[in-house]
Amino acid sequence: MLNSVRVFFQGEFNRNVVTLMTGTGLAQLIPLAVTPILSRLYPPEQFGVLALFVSVVSSLSVLATGRYEFAIMLPRKDVDATNIAALSITINLIVSVALFALACILSEPMAKALGNESMAFWLYFVPLAVFLNGIYSNLKHWSNRHKLYLLMAHRQVLHSGGTSAVQLGLGLLRAGAGGLVVGSVSGQALAAGMMASMVRRHCPHFWRGIDKRRMLALAKRYRSCPQYLVPAHTLGAVSVQLPTIFINAAFGLAASGFFMLAERAVGLPLSLISGSIGDVFRQEIGESFLAGQRCRLIFISTFKKLVTVATPPFLILLFFAPSLFSLVFGEKWRVAGEYARLMCPMFYLRFISNPLSLVAIIAQKNRFEFLWQLGMLLCLMVMAATHYLIRLDEKMVIVGFVIVYGVFDLANLIASYKFACDGDIRKRSSQTP
Repeated sequence: MLNSVRVFFQGEFNRNVVTLMTGTGLAQLIPLAVTPILSRLYPPEQFGVLALFVSVVSSLSVLATGRYEFAIMLPRKDVDATNIAALSITINLIVSVALFALACILSEPMAKALGNESMAFWLYFVPLAVFLNGIYSNLKHWSNRHKLYLLMAHRQVLHSGGTSAVQLGLGLLRAGAGGLVVGSVSGQALAAGMMASMVRRHCPHFWRGIDKRRMLALAKRYRSCPQYLVPAHTLGAVSVQLPTIFINAAFGLAASGFFMLAERAVGLPLSLISGSIGDVFRQEIGESFLAGQRCRLIFISTFKKLVTVATPPFLILLFFAPSLFSLVFGEKWRVAGEYARLMCPMFYLRFISNPLSLVAIIAQKNRFEFLWQLGMLLCLMVMAATHYLIRLDEKMVIVGFVIVYGVFDLANLIASYKFACDGDIRKRSSQTP
């Protein structure tokens, strides 16, 4: 174990990971410090409103860019990467304006469909949050291509700091659920604005290479992104958010709030850490695929790092989550700790598989991504339907969701390893006389 930790800090890959994880660590200290206060300022029902808002934004964000930002890492020329980013941002703006028009017309029916009529007002904020997510996603991938990891780390700190400060301030003013929603959007705006400013400073000629005809040509070359990744990631976003939406509809806002806090306190910090490793892995595996070598070695090395980082905290949560939640957030949140304990296997496998699954996009296995997401969503829907047949309680429903996620994450991990091995085989095959 000590050797694994020592190896973790050696080499350029690991130094880049440490840079991002340092930013992630600082970013997580802020919400971890204020969440015990927020849990006393906002009741579970108001966290449930935030959970629904985040679910809607996350589900719609995958549509907003055509997923062209995932192609930013692929071209050899930087000017092509810049044109792809411009294409993606243009699509993002058009979709966000269309979403605002829909919110003006259909906010009340959509709120009723979500099972919470109080959401009608907050749906007007959804297009702005979707637009900010699209801007950040493009700048993140562009920065990742150029190894601007310090910039990405700064963004995480500003995002979490801005969100926490606004939520805390509005909570003290008794702003209700609006304090959580406005705080979330404010943090996105601060982070996206800072990232745009710093990218401009690092690369002042960012926009000069943009050409409309080149954008259209690249849109055609990487059409598999909207063709497969948009439906795949839409299904994926719905799959991730389905438990929150279903728990709200079946068991009420309080249960949804408990579920939201469990994900916020456990899932969010760990997803940011695994995301930091994934950002560096994406850049390294992209270069290796172009060279046709070391793909398998990079995959295995990253897998070992993820297991080393993930195992200790998950063992602690598995045994002590309810007591920890009760101690940190207050006795009324013990149920959230019980939920977190049940969700531990899901968080653990997701922590390991999510970064490594990026190899499928680099290998342009977009059709596999679509079929995998479709299969998982169908199984989750079957699990949800089972509740109405035999009336499961909320904990049994969560266990069912966790089993579905676990099976599909394992399948994704195995497939990703095969794609990494294929990256090496492809080069050797091309060299065979």
